[in-house]
Amino acid sequence: MRNAHRYLSNRFECLDYPTAIRLALPIGSGMIESGHRHVLQARLKKAGTAWLRDHADQLAHLRVLRSNQEWETLWN
Repeated sequence: MRNAHRYLSNRFECLDYPTAIRLALPIGSGMIESGHRHVLQARLKKAGTAWLRDHADQLAHLRVLRSNQEWETLWN
């Protein structure tokens, strides 16, 4: 409970949904926010793997292209 309270307290300004809506800012859904599990974690957290930040970022871009069915745009 303390961890949840600290998390929310440190991000209170991020929870101002009325202002975000008024400013037409995107608000993520749970499905979108958990997409990293399918797009990134499945690859980055395999047993025995280690990643440099730059390499993980590059892999993330490739995985997003593939997940969005835009893989061919990389080669064209």
